[in-house]
Amino acid sequence: MRSALILVLAVVYGLLAVVVFGMSGAFTRFGAMLWKDLAVLLLTAVAACALTYVSLLLMTFLREIRAPRTTPGEPDAFRWHLLVPCRDEENVIAETVSAARTSFPGAHVWVIDDASEDGTATVIRDLMVFDPKVHLISRVAPEARTGKGDALNAAYRIVSRHAGGSPEDRHRTIVGVLDADGFLSDNTLSLLAGPESFGDDEIGAVQLEVWMKNRGDRRPRPEDGRLANLVGRVLVRMQDLEFRTTNSAMQVLRVRTGTVGMGGNGQFTRLTVLDTLAEEHGRPWGKKLCEDYELGLNILAMGMRNHYVREAHVSQEALPYTRRLIRQRTRWAQGNMECASALPTLRRSRELSASGLLEIHYFMLQPLVMMLNLVLVPLLLAVGVAQGGADFWRSTDLVLVICAALFFLVLPYAVWGLVYRRVSEGEVSVPGAICLGLLNLVYVYLTYVYYARAAWRAVTGRTGWAKTQRNADGRLLEPVVLSPELQALPLILPEQMKELVEELEGRSDLGTDFVSGWAVMWPTRQSRLERAIAAEAAVPARDAIGSIKVSSAMVGAARLERAAAQLESALAGGDVEAARALVPTVTAIGRESVGVFRKEVSVRRSLESTAHTSEPQTVTESQMVPVRRR
Repeated sequence: MRSALILVLAVVYGLLAVVVFGMSGAFTRFGAMLWKDLAVLLLTAVAACALTYVSLLLMTFLREIRAPRTTPGEPDAFRWHLLVPCRDEENVIAETVSAARTSFPGAHVWVIDDASEDGTATVIRDLMVFDPKVHLISRVAPEARTGKGDALNAAYRIVSRHAGGSPEDRHRTIVGVLDADGFLSDNTLSLLAGPESFGDDEIGAVQLEVWMKNRGDRRPRPEDGRLANLVGRVLVRMQDLEFRTTNSAMQVLRVRTGTVGMGGNGQFTRLTVLDTLAEEHGRPWGKKLCEDYELGLNILAMGMRNHYVREAHVSQEALPYTRRLIRQRTRWAQGNMECASALPTLRRSRELSASGLLEIHYFMLQPLVMMLNLVLVPLLLAVGVAQGGADFWRSTDLVLVICAALFFLVLPYAVWGLVYRRVSEGEVSVPGAICLGLLNLVYVYLTYVYYARAAWRAVTGRTGWAKTQRNADGRLLEPVVLSPELQALPLILPEQMKELVEELEGRSDLGTDFVSGWAVMWPTRQSRLERAIAAEAAVPARDAIGSIKVSSAMVGAARLERAAAQLESALAGGDVEAARALVPTVTAIGRESVGVFRKEVSVRRSLESTAHTSEPQTVTESQMVPVRRR
């Protein structure tokens, strides 16, 4: 039934395109010149395919929204390892590790420091004092900085040795990949363990939906003026719309065609699948710029299936700077072009259905389709205007051109604004959703820029990998001057630690664990506060402040507790600017408090006679992993 509907849609759209572009005479007179006829036929085919594809995406995605099919499972049935590749990420890595360890206490987090020149390694070593399931893998020059794939392969070798176990145990060991700014939703592991995901032994890898965590930020470019921040807010929101509607819809469709693609953030793979890829290719991840998508294609070629989970998500930082966005997307576009070399292997493998092969080939051809649109539409429009002269602007041809533009050009992109309002549960109003839909057309036209740049890089043989700049890169922390009231308070109340130990039946090791848990969670609490204040969201801000106040009182962080109370008073009085000004004070005191606790915990652990945990630390603080250059 669905195949018949798709065929009918394709025929209807094709006939409509023939009438508009070829027979109406608005663009050109069909039969006048051969090159014009070929251009019209080509544009007709492109328009019909694009509209059919968009219609199919909408039908599939809306059906999935109405009746989600993902069900939770039991995470404890699996063993979880999270890999976090890093290069100069000291501004964001603490929050990522903190969020992962706070939400998923059973998971190991492996941070791969790819010869960072900042304090990334120091941040992780500091966290390792509190948490034995945080590990640092240090890659050193000159072998380091050879690409994200090499960094992940280095981590795979260490995690593989650490995991050990029988083939059955390794099959139930899941390796996830997070960007250095990636936050997983709290339901991630339960849905990954479900029967549609890794609960099915035939599933080799699972990709999560991607959200933009700074989508509510009112000042995404704090160093710039109002206009720049307006542009920045639009760019951030458009990236959230892109990933949660069109990209997600493509993945939902791919679940049905068996061609789900892997992304670099929020991808999870069975350890046994990585083992098999290492045996066949010498390494699980390849050398392409989109090593994540390449991994997914290789998994499909070996006969395993990939799955997509829309109901759980990974949040990452959106880019409010146009140049940084274009640079990032150029790399992605070039990486996808490179992955076209995997198509012959997929065809020979005979593992994909006809619909799967059709979908994956159409996806690979999209850069070419976009380039054709970029050339043909303006060219034929110019021909139509030239043929009609001044009469063109007063004739029915103009009306037809406008109608054609609305149907073939505007509608397929504008409709996603209303879909976004649905999936974001009303984060934007109806007028706002309509505006976002219209802006989506402009945003999509950026693809012409980065696909053209990607094609030029490929032709000229440029395959270098450039790390995307974080929004906080280059920003210096302003010195914080404490008020006399705060200065008079001690950072830590030692007697509170004694009371805490007494409440825990005199177990000093449990008291140490409690304080360690507080310190590990501090970056998460800090980031929640900063995001809520940046978005001027009163309820999340109050919740974040309350969490800091209560937890600080429990561990005796007196100065931090009082600073949080001052921030709470400013917010309660409706003074958003005063609250915003107090955030650096709270974060500075929090970092200083964690530093004091780090020294305390380090001393206590060295003196404790009982082991901190029943699970031994199996890796050293850092491991140097030489990677042979290719």
